[in-house]
Order: sequence, then structure tokens, then C-alpha cells
Amino acid sequence: MPLHLQIDILLIVGSISFCLILAIVGTYLRRDPEGIPPVPLFPGSNFPNFIAQFYTAFFTITFGMASVAQCMEPATPEAQMDMLNLISSAIIQTALYVPFLIIYFTLPARNLPIISTGKKIGLMFAGLAVLLLASQAMELSGFTRLLIEYTQCPEQQDVVDNMAKGPLPIKLVMVIMAVIVAPVTEECCFRGFIYNILKQKSNIFWAALASSVLFSAVHASLAQFVPLFLFGLVQCFFYEKTRTLWMPVIFHMLFNGISSIAILLM
Repeated sequence: MPLHLQIDILLIVGSISFCLILAIVGTYLRRDPEGIPPVPLFPGSNFPNFIAQFYTAFFTITFGMASVAQCMEPATPEAQMDMLNLISSAIIQTALYVPFLIIYFTLPARNLPIISTGKKIGLMFAGLAVLLLASQAMELSGFTRLLIEYTQCPEQQDVVDNMAKGPLPIKLVMVIMAVIVAPVTEECCFRGFIYNILKQKSNIFWAALASSVLFSAVHASLAQFVPLFLFGLVQCFFYEKTRTLWMPVIFHMLFNGISSIAILLM
């Protein structure tokens, strides 16, 4: 097995273990009268926390196992480019996210901080600038090139290659998945649930760190691990500033949309 796939598997297993340990330790500390104070998972809602926590743990473990299996037996380029396989995979992944979407977007309205549209736009541009500068810094330092040469990992994710080289119908499906479906489902899962549950069990710092590492690891792209990790941290910051998923979702759509345009033009 190539070195980069071994590292990907270690990152996936390690990040899942990190999140589970953080949740278990947090649960133990919550039982101590002098432990960390509880943070409401769903403020203003009577929805049972244990159901959300159980499904989140189940989803994280099964999704992580699927990512590990994909690393161990990667699909051939021909299979990845097949329209039927692409659509069926998209449907299955979306179906797994459906409970997250139903639970989160049917919760009662909360008192949210008032942030002007101009400030939200400014935050988004600041987020894009941070990610761009970090990416350029990695390129100029030679870190990315050294990582690629040492581990023989692909420079981009397989989905990027398929979007760039595939026929028009496949490109259209992948753009729809990247710009519309993925931002909603992934933000609901990673920021709406995983981040919130870990914050409930620990604090903002550890929750943002653990959920961002997991978010980056399950994408199974070693060359893009650090940029994806930073992207996860930015999304946690946006979520905390606005206390709603819409800001991270819209930023995710904007980021993936710009990336898709760049890939198609190249």
C-alpha cells in the first residue's frame, strides 16, 4: 500500500479516536460537580440529546470505516468516471446525511446575534483571504511539493481530477454535488452536530480542533489535509460568530463554486 494511503488511514482512525475520547472524557467530567459546565446542544429544543449523540457517533464511525475501506481498495479511474456509480454514490451519501438535516433544520428558532449583511460578506472575504494566503504560504515554502514527492500522494483529490477530465454530464453532476449538496450536508454534520456535541463535552477550542481534523481526514487527501483543516477552523469561527449554519453553508458554497470554476477553466 502506498505511504500516502497508510498516512490517510492513520489520520482517519486517529481523528475518529480523538473525537470519541474527547466526548467520553467530557461525559465523565460533566458528572463531576466541579467539572466543565454543560453547553446546550439544541438551545430552546426538547429534542433528546442522546439520540443526536448516538446517531452522530454511529455516522462518524461508519463513514470513517467507509473512508478507510476506500483507501485500502481505491476505485479505478474508469469506475470513478462512470455516471451510474457517481449518481448512486451521491444518493447513498446524501441519504446518510438526511437525519442530520431533518433534526437540525426542524429545530425551533433561536435568539441569534444581529450581524449586518455587510459584516457577513466582509467575514467571508476575510475567510477566503486567509485560506488563499495559507495555501500560497505552503506552496512558497515547498511544504506541499515535499509532501507529494516523499509520500507520492496525488496533488488533488480524485473528485477534482474527475471534474477536470470527465465528460460534460459527469462535470455537471459533480458541480451540483460540490456547490449545493456537499455544503449543506457536510456543514450540518460537521459543524451542526459533531462540533456542537464536542463543544458540549469540552470547550470551543478542543471542539473546533477535533472536528476540523476529522473533517480534513475523511476527505482522504494528504496533500490537501492542512488546507481542509484550516477550512474547518474558519467554518467553526463563522458558526460561533453567527450561531447559525447558514453562514458556513453559504461560505462553503462560495468556496466550492470558486474552486469548481477554476477547475473547469483549467
